Amino acid sequence: MPVRPEVVDYLRENLIKFPVNDLRRQLYGEGVSELDFEDCLAAARHGLQTQTSTKRISGGGAKVFLGVGLALILGVGLYTLLQKPPSAAPPSLPETPTGESGFVGHRGWVVRLPKEYVGVSEFRDKAKTDELVHFCKKGADPTNFLDEGLFGQMGIVRLEVSPRPFPANPTGLANLSAAVSRKTSSHGEKFILKNIQVGTLPGVQVNIQSPFPRVEAYILGQNELYFFYGGQEDDVWRDIVLSLRDAHSEN
Repeated sequence: MPVRPEVVDYLRENLIKFPVNDLRRQLYGEGVSELDFEDCLAAARHGLQTQTSTKRISGGGAKVFLGVGLALILGVGLYTLLQKPPSAAPPSLPETPTGESGFVGHRGWVVRLPKEYVGVSEFRDKAKTDELVHFCKKGADPTNFLDEGLFGQMGIVRLEVSPRPFPANPTGLANLSAAVSRKTSSHGEKFILKNIQVGTLPGVQVNIQSPFPRVEAYILGQNELYFFYGGQEDDVWRDIVLSLRDAHSEN
């Protein structure tokens, strides 16, 4: 099936700016079928891989299509967290030991790693208040972090840790649950939302069933909000998410 050149060009321009699933949803709403999207995505990626590593896409304004109206739904902190696309991982990032050891975050939080897993981390701001970690099998290609559609089959779980927008109490949890529910509903997706408890930390988990299955968890720490994203709720997801320990809450 021939690809649609205008879609390929659009994806090539925006793949490094927005998550693949957001592009998928946006184009699906404009009449691009799932099959057409996958064909065009493969063509766009091939084009990006053949470009020189120094070439950068022009800084002209990207099309504004993400999260219209979400500012009325979410607080500023949660809105920023939910909307920011993951940036590409640098070629040489720190990896944690595998086996029985765990990953220790910048602010002291800890996650236990499944066997043969590592954590690849980076910061999104100079003050190091927004930490992004991809948990993956040792030796995984970091370019896979750009495509959320691969997370399930590749066993990748993403964690973003940022300043907490709501207090870690029943009122804060209710506000978080309502914000996540409205955000997911605004995309017209079918989902199941439930409260979860990770150690001493309250949170919510949302399992999106269609049109693009995935699982997300939002956990309130004493000072941070922990946002996990995965392709499916499996043993790897549960091992990582349920092992989270917040340095301030556990003292």
